[in-house]
Amino acid sequence: MSCSFLNRIMDRIEAKSLLNHPFYQAWKDGKLSHQDLQVYAAQYYHFESSFPVYLSSVHSRCDERDVRQSILENLWDEEHGEVNHRAMWLDFCESLGLKRDKPEATKPTANTQALLDTYHAICNRGTFQEGLAAIYAYEEQVPKIMVEKIRGLKEHFDIKSEKALRFFEVHSVLDEDHSEKEREGIVGYTKIEDEESVEKALQEALDAWWDFLDGVLVESKVA
Repeated sequence: MSCSFLNRIMDRIEAKSLLNHPFYQAWKDGKLSHQDLQVYAAQYYHFESSFPVYLSSVHSRCDERDVRQSILENLWDEEHGEVNHRAMWLDFCESLGLKRDKPEATKPTANTQALLDTYHAICNRGTFQEGLAAIYAYEEQVPKIMVEKIRGLKEHFDIKSEKALRFFEVHSVLDEDHSEKEREGIVGYTKIEDEESVEKALQEALDAWWDFLDGVLVESKVA
């Protein structure tokens, strides 16, 4: 693994930073409506509920014990107990006035489905390094995103309850550790000849996330 490999990865993430997407800019500036948030919450649910499956797929394909253990820790955080991450997201959905079964019943948009398909393909058919790269493409950005979301929800939507914000608060901290371990796994176990394919997987994930938000933008009809 060359030092420039990690630099290229970070440059790709910065170039496609989700905080720069118009939807998150509108969130930050208080230009979203309550209905816009409902649209986003219902669509994001599909990724959140599927994410543990992607982690499981990468875990099952990984032959490096230390990396596998770190993925398992991530999976445990996602799935364990009644107050798991999917449940936390549904708590947020309820704070927006959505019935608890509404997000699952909501049909994914074409862009949302493309995001799910991208992660399914990479995590099930790629190497574990490629799967880690896809996961890292998002989780490396999550802490900063969550801080901005919390601020926007409090300032612009008067959403302040611990239960409604728990998903965001937890991920603002946990994903710092998750992404650090993912980065170590990618850096430590990617051979020079495999760097191109790992970068490709990372870029596909970044592009799919950007397109996902494009789809939310269209559905919510943000001006």
